[in-house]
Amino acid sequence: MNDVIPVEENILKRILENREHRTYIEVVKSIQNVMLKGISENHIDEVKPPVIHHFGPDIYMRQMDAKAGTLVVSKMHSTEHFNILLKGAVSLITEDGIKDVYAGQIMLSKAGTKRIGYFHEDSSWLTIHPTNETDVDQLEKDITIPEEEIDEFLESIGYSHKEFIA
Repeated sequence: MNDVIPVEENILKRILENREHRTYIEVVKSIQNVMLKGISENHIDEVKPPVIHHFGPDIYMRQMDAKAGTLVVSKMHSTEHFNILLKGAVSLITEDGIKDVYAGQIMLSKAGTKRIGYFHEDSSWLTIHPTNETDVDQLEKDITIPEEEIDEFLESIGYSHKEFIA
């Protein structure tokens, strides 16, 4: 599942303050830990947007519908896959800074991708994975990396840690 909270409009720039001289993955983990602490201390309400699972021959699509004003920290994906923003608008924190994505845009995510997104409008985000698997629990194991295994996984795929510049 994604860690999700509702937030105000300028959250991405604010949460990136004082994040200099750190790698992208360190920045994402730090922000995720702040969010989880806020949720556990009841300072932040956790919101779980609805997810719809679509299956076809050799394909699994996972659709998440997020409300405007929602901040999401995704799980890390273990495989390369496509993403389509079906409707809405989202700003993503990526290794290259903040990227705005609008309905209809298609993106290719590499293995090792973990994103932070702020949804400006009610939005539908679709990930597309090549697989015959139809068990959702098994799919989660197959296409995402547990938090405690992220560093080991990144090393196994030869991920090059680069300094994050917002």
